[in-house]
Order: sequence, then C-alpha cells, then structure tokens
Amino acid sequence: MYPLTKRSCWGTIALTPLLLAATLGQAQTLERRAAVSAGGHGEGSGASLGWTLGQTASATYEASSEMITAGVQQPDRVFLSLDIRVLLDGPYQQSNSLMSDGLRLAGLIPFNEPYSDLGYQGIGGGGESFPSGILVLDGPDAIVDWVWIELRDALHPAHVVSARAALVQRDGDVVDRDGSSAIGMSALPGEYHVAVHHRNHLPVMTAAPVALGWAVTPLDLSTGMIDTYGLDAQRLRGGRWLLWAGDVTGNGVVQYTGPGNDRDPILQAIGGLVPSATTSGYMPHDVNLDGTVKYTGQDNDRDPILQTIGGTVPTNVRMGQLP
Repeated sequence: MYPLTKRSCWGTIALTPLLLAATLGQAQTLERRAAVSAGGHGEGSGASLGWTLGQTASATYEASSEMITAGVQQPDRVFLSLDIRVLLDGPYQQSNSLMSDGLRLAGLIPFNEPYSDLGYQGIGGGGESFPSGILVLDGPDAIVDWVWIELRDALHPAHVVSARAALVQRDGDVVDRDGSSAIGMSALPGEYHVAVHHRNHLPVMTAAPVALGWAVTPLDLSTGMIDTYGLDAQRLRGGRWLLWAGDVTGNGVVQYTGPGNDRDPILQAIGGLVPSATTSGYMPHDVNLDGTVKYTGQDNDRDPILQTIGGTVPTNVRMGQLP
C-alpha cells in the first residue's frame, strides 16, 4: 500500500489509508493530536510555502506491521527581507548627505555586534558578525557602525517579535553581515512595526505597521515620507530626517544636566580633569562616531547633546519615542 498525502486546514498530513484496519481485522481509534490555531500560504519567485501555527505534537499509531502517522509540517524559520535606510545625526555630514565612516577608518568597528553585551535580546537573531574584508569598502557603501533592528507586533507595538543586529552604510543603507545584502528578519509574512536602534542615538519606529511579504520591502526613514511613532521622533537637518544623537548612557533619554545626564560621562571618559584631553576607542561617549572622544573644541561630542535637547535650555530633555 502506498502512503497518501492529504492537505487540510491543519497543514500537510501523511497517512497510510485507513482501510488498513479492516485489512488487518483490527479496530482502531485515532485521536487527533495536531492543535493548530492559524496558518497561511505564500508564493513568490517561483516558490511557494504553506505554514501552520500552534502544532504541539505529532502522533504515531501502530497496528501489527503497519504504521499511521499524523502531524503538521511547517518551516522552522522564515526570513523576510527588508531594505531599510536610516541616518544617524552624530556622524551625518550635511555637505554631502552622507555619514562619516571615522570608526571604519580608525579600525574600531568590532567584528561582532555589540548589542547583545548591552542587554538587547536577539529574537531569531543576535550574535551577528562580519568578515574583515567588508571594511575595505569605501565611498557611500562604506560601513559606519552596527545598528539593531526590530519587528514589533502590529497590535501591541511594545512586543518585539524579531530582533537582530545589522550594519549601516554611509548613505544610510542597512545591510546584512556581508556588507551589501538586504537584511533578513526571522518572522512570518504579515504586518509589523519596524524599529531601528543605535547604541548612542534615540530609536525610531514606524507609526503604522508595515506589510512584509516574500519580496524585499523598501523602508526609507530618512525622507520624512514614512510617519514615525510618537512626537518629534527624528531630527530634520538639511532636508533629511535623522536619529537624534547623544544618548551616551543608553537609557532612552538625552539630557545635558541633572542626575544621569549624558554630558558628564564624556568628561569622565577623557579623565575628568582636563576638558581639552581626548581618548580613542569604540565607546558610547563618541557621539559623532569619529573614533575620538572630545569634550571641547572642534567636532566635540558634548555639543550634539545640547543640540538634541534644543540648543538653548540646558535643562531640557529629549525622550526616545518607543512604546
């Protein structure tokens, strides 16, 4: 006897014909074990995929030398491709509409993503690394730094569904670890809020869910054409929309004075006594991402904090706009 394949709302179930019981002269009772709450089907680029959610177990039934199996087949992981563009205010150069790649030129960008060590939780991702060869890329495609990308639930945007690290180029393109490909997010096709984080900038998230399917989905957060969550979530400079710089402490708030401010850690990083001193490294205190921490002088890291909170009232604060 040959196995049959039956498609139902539960998925794909492989079974030997039930006439087997009569042939063997034995009575059997089959208990349905597949508990499936949702599913779907998608096609693209000559391929198709059906999936189900909620499968807890498969069951196997034996009778003499024959066997019946029941279960739902579903993919372990599905990756949705996103072509994101985002600009960071700290390294942004209004003269050429590109970000500087000072960290790359100084050889300071770590090969392994830094966000896991900062407490970010990867979901279907995390722990990304890249080969050293991509650091030879220059021009608009040169790597600026690591960023953190999240897909959040359409109805409950505080709930993160998928999260991973990626790389951002000088022109704002967010790319995978190979330095050029669109990033893949581990999630099923559907609608999601998309959030972008950087280790010393305030995060930004789409106000409305974005439909993600089988094709690469473009998402340019630098043009102002896509509404963002919250109030005044990005900075407008030179006609481009940027992530606010200056969250040195990484607490989602930029402040120039008071307890927990972002200015004092810069002074402490250079020694705490001589304001004109500098230090180098891959550090959150390096707000403009040039590889050097400076408290005073040209291209210092203190002034961007004051600009982010408004530039005139030192006691102002700016809050990150995430639920």
